[in-house]
Amino acid sequence: MAKSATTPRSGLRKLPTQARSRARVEAILKAAGALLGELGYDAVTTNLIAERAGVPVGSIYQFFETKDDIIAALVERFQERIHRLAGEELDAAHAARDRRAFVAKLVEGIAGIQAEANAFVCVFSGSQSHARFDGLARELRSTLIGHLDRVFAEAFPQLAKAERTRMLAAWSDITGAMIASLDRARPGDRSKPADRAKFLDELKIILSAYLDAKLAASA
Repeated sequence: MAKSATTPRSGLRKLPTQARSRARVEAILKAAGALLGELGYDAVTTNLIAERAGVPVGSIYQFFETKDDIIAALVERFQERIHRLAGEELDAAHAARDRRAFVAKLVEGIAGIQAEANAFVCVFSGSQSHARFDGLARELRSTLIGHLDRVFAEAFPQLAKAERTRMLAAWSDITGAMIASLDRARPGDRSKPADRAKFLDELKIILSAYLDAKLAASA
């Protein structure tokens, strides 16, 4: 059943209804995302978020009870981005027709989200060694893996469920680790030697080769 327009989203105590309130929530989430990427989960506080957002700290508690609720709202946004990515040719027909192009679209889409929001690296890779944070990271990865599982079940019916599950778990771990490394190669950063394009190509090769091997073994 669809959520009511008055039902708060994940992490929010209440929905902002006025333009000024919506702008304030946007500023809070933007600030939290930037600080999370810069400092990591443990170092981020609501006071720092308020200072970066340029709002009174009381405004944060008007919409969010805790820092974790702010991060949960960020996770929901990343989930929405992943759902949009999944709708961009990441379907069974595309996978069956050209699986290397499918993998390339997937990798480039995830890297695009990372490039726009450095907090995505922390959340997707679950790199903060914090139980609550790691739970949110698993939730985010499961959104993507759940979609891929449905796509591959239709595109590659010869791949047994158990094999598909193991492959996607490995894909998730590999992608999480390599996406974390992408933060050392952010677009426009000339001060770091990592070649982002080549790095992404390596990830495409690894994921494609793994899929090819699984399909060959199941033939």
